[in-house]
Amino acid sequence: MGTKPDLDVDKIPEQKEHPKAGTLSLKLQESVMIEDLLFTMMGIEGKYIRMVHSFKPSRSQNAKYVRKEFKTDESLGMKKLFTLKCSHSAIKKKSDRGFISEYRIDPSLRDLITRILPLASIYMSVEAFVEQHSGFDYGFVNHALCAAIKTLLKEYLLLIAQLEHQFRTSPDFTLQKLWYYIQPTLQTLTSLDFLLGTIREKGAREPPKNDLEALLMKDEGVPLQCKGGSILAIIAGALHDMNGDPVAKKLYGFLLNKASAPYIAMLESWIHKGTIHDPYDEFMIVKSTKVKKEGIEMDFNDAYWERRYTIREGYVPSFLSPHKTKILLAGKYLNVIKECGIPLSNSTNGPMRGVDDQAAGTSNHTERNDVFAALSGGNVVDSIDAAYQYANRQLLDLLLNKEQLLGRLRSMKRYFFLDQSDYFTHFLDLAADELKRPWKEVSLAKLQSLMELVLRNPSSVTVNDIFKEDLKIDMSRVGVVDQLLQIISIKGQAQGQEHSFSVIWQDETAGGTSMEGVMATSTTTSAQKKKEHFGIDALTLDYSIKFPLSLIISRKALTKYQLLFRHLLYLKYGEQMLCKSWTEHAKSLEWRHASLDVKKWCGRVHGLRAKMLAFVQQFTYYVCSEVLEPNWNDLAGKIAKACTVDEVLQIHSDFLDTCLNQCMLTNSKLLRIYSRLMAGCIRFAKYTDTCTAAVKTMNDLALKDYLGEAKVAMAPPSQVEKIQKAMQRLNEYETGFVYHMKLLIEALNLFSATETVRFLCLVVRLDYNQFYANQSLNVNLASLAQHSQQ
Repeated sequence: MGTKPDLDVDKIPEQKEHPKAGTLSLKLQESVMIEDLLFTMMGIEGKYIRMVHSFKPSRSQNAKYVRKEFKTDESLGMKKLFTLKCSHSAIKKKSDRGFISEYRIDPSLRDLITRILPLASIYMSVEAFVEQHSGFDYGFVNHALCAAIKTLLKEYLLLIAQLEHQFRTSPDFTLQKLWYYIQPTLQTLTSLDFLLGTIREKGAREPPKNDLEALLMKDEGVPLQCKGGSILAIIAGALHDMNGDPVAKKLYGFLLNKASAPYIAMLESWIHKGTIHDPYDEFMIVKSTKVKKEGIEMDFNDAYWERRYTIREGYVPSFLSPHKTKILLAGKYLNVIKECGIPLSNSTNGPMRGVDDQAAGTSNHTERNDVFAALSGGNVVDSIDAAYQYANRQLLDLLLNKEQLLGRLRSMKRYFFLDQSDYFTHFLDLAADELKRPWKEVSLAKLQSLMELVLRNPSSVTVNDIFKEDLKIDMSRVGVVDQLLQIISIKGQAQGQEHSFSVIWQDETAGGTSMEGVMATSTTTSAQKKKEHFGIDALTLDYSIKFPLSLIISRKALTKYQLLFRHLLYLKYGEQMLCKSWTEHAKSLEWRHASLDVKKWCGRVHGLRAKMLAFVQQFTYYVCSEVLEPNWNDLAGKIAKACTVDEVLQIHSDFLDTCLNQCMLTNSKLLRIYSRLMAGCIRFAKYTDTCTAAVKTMNDLALKDYLGEAKVAMAPPSQVEKIQKAMQRLNEYETGFVYHMKLLIEALNLFSATETVRFLCLVVRLDYNQFYANQSLNVNLASLAQHSQQ
C-alpha cells in the first residue's frame, strides 16, 4: 500500500501560469474578473484572485482569533483576505501571495473588485460561525440562530447562481451590474457579520498562560455568554441600537424571531406547567435539585422558596428583563400547587398568542419584528401576565381558603402570644414541680401529656380549636436572653446581609458617653456566668406546619414566634413568682405580728416587691396590648387584602420583625438591661422566702428586750449577722432595681428616636411620675455587679 497523499493546499504545486491579466483587453479583463469574483464570493479561489493566507475554521480555534482573521479594516481586514495575482515578469517581484506588477488591470475594474471582495470574506466568516456554533453543546438557541443564518446563506448562494446564469447568458453583463445586484446583499451580510462578531467577542476567553490552564479550559465547555438568553440579549440589544437602519432592523428582527423560538418554548413550559427542560443551561430560570420540600420544616433560611428556583441574570433577554420576576413567580407558584397534588387547568397550557403563527414563515416576520423592536414582548407579555395571575390566584386561594392560613395564624397567636391564656396558667400550675428540675432531666412526654390535658379541658377556650393537635412542647438548650444575644451578634457580623430584624445594634465599648459607658459596664451575658438552666428557663412551644403553609410559617418564622413566646413566658414567670411571694407573706403570722421596727423593714420589702410587680405587669401589658395585639390586627387586615403570595410572605415577615423590634428583642443594650431587671425580680422573689426566717428572728429578739440597740447586742452572733445581712441584701436589691430602671428608661428615650417611637409608650407606663428619672446614679458598680452574680 502506498503512503497517504499529502492534501495540504499550500503544498500542492501551482498549475500552469494563466495569461497575464494586464495583457488582456479591457473586455476580457472584466470577464475573467467577474468569473473569479463569482468563485471567491463562495469562498473558492479564482485564477487571478487568491487568498492572502489560507484559513481553516475549527471549533477548537479561539473565537477572538477567528474574529481577527476576518476583520474589516485596511491593515488586517477582509479586503486583504483576497487579493489580485498578476504576472511574475514584474519589475518589482514579490511572493506569489500578492505583489505589484507593471502590468496592472484597469483602475476602474480594480476599484469595483476591491468593493466586492469584502463580501467573500464576510461569507467565509459567517460560515465559520455557523460551523462552530452548530455543535450540540451550544444549545437550542444557537442551533435555531444557525438555522436562520443558513436560510440567509442559501438565499445568498441562490443569488450567486442567478448572477452566474446572467453572466453566462447575457453578453452585456458587466462588473458594474454585478456590483449593483450584490449591494443589498453586501449590506445585509455586513450587518450579520457585525452581529456575529459581537457574539464572538462576548464569548471570547483569555488565552491560556500555561499548559494547566489550557487543559482546564477544555473542560469548561461553551462559555456562558455564547448561548441561551445571552444570545437573545445580544441580538435584542443590536436591534435596539440599529433601530435607524431599516436593513439591519429587518435582519435582526428575523434572527431574533427564529433564535427565540426554542427559548419561548422553554418559557411557555415554565409559566404554564412549571417545568424546565433545559439540557444545555440556556434558560433564565435554574432549578436547584439539592433543595427539596421534605426538608422545609427544619429549614431556617427559607431555602426552598428562595433558592429552589432562581434567576440567571446573564441569561435574561432585555425584552423580558422587566418581567423576570413575574416569570420566576409564575412557575414557582405552579410548582407549589403541583407539589400539593392539585392538577393544573388546561386553559393555561396553550402556546403564546402570535408566536407560532409568526414563526411559520421566513420572509413575513414584520409583526414579530415589531414586537421585539419595542423590547416589550408584545403578546408574550400578555401571556406572561395571564400565567402569573392564574398561578398567583390559584396558590393564594389554596393558602387562604383550603389551608386556612388566617385560622392557623389565629391559633398560633393564642398559643405563642398567650392570647386567652387561662389554659397556660393551668398548665404552669400542673407542671410546676417538673419545671423546677434541670432542663435535661425534664420529661417532655409528661409535659406534653399535661398540655394535652389542659387543651382538652371542656372549660378551656382551646377546646374548639381544630389545630390544637399541632402544638408541641419543646426544650431549648439556652435561655431566651442568651439566644437573642447570639442572634444579634451573628446578625451584626453579617453587616446587614440578612435583615430579619429591623435594626441590629452592635455592642459598644465602655468609656464613650456616660450613658453608653454605663450600659456597657452594667450588663454581662448569663452565658458567661454558666448559671444552671432549669425547665422553666428552657420551656418553649413548637408547632407542626405542613406544606404549603410551611412556605409562609417557615422554621425561620416559627423561631421568631418562639422567641416572642419565651419573652412572654419570662414575664409571666416573673409575675407568678412575685405574686406567690406576696401570697406567702400575706398569710404568714410573722409578717402580720411584727414589731414596729420590723414592720418598717417589712414595709420596704413590700414596697420593693410592689415596684417590681408593677414593672413586670406594665411591661407585659405593653407587649401584649400595645405591640402584639395591634400588629396582629394589622397583619390580619393586610393578608385579607393581599393580592400576591409574595405579598403575604412579606407582610408576615414584617409583622414578626416589627414585634421583635418593638418588644426590645433586637437591641443588645436594651435586652441586657431588661434581662438584669427580670433576673433581679426573680431573685428577689426567691430571696423573700428567706425573709420570713429573718422576720421571725427579729420578732424573737424584740420579745426579749424592748431596747432597740440592746436587743441586737443580746442576740447571738449568728442571728445578728443574719439580720445585718438581710438588711444589706435588701438595700442592694433596692439600689440595683432603681439603678437598672433608670438605665432602662434613659435607654428607651435614647433609642425611641432611632428604632421605634412605641418605646415612649413604655416609658410613660414605667415612669409616669418621673420617679426613676429623678433618681441619681451614684452607686458602686463593682458591688452592684458582685451582688447580681450571687
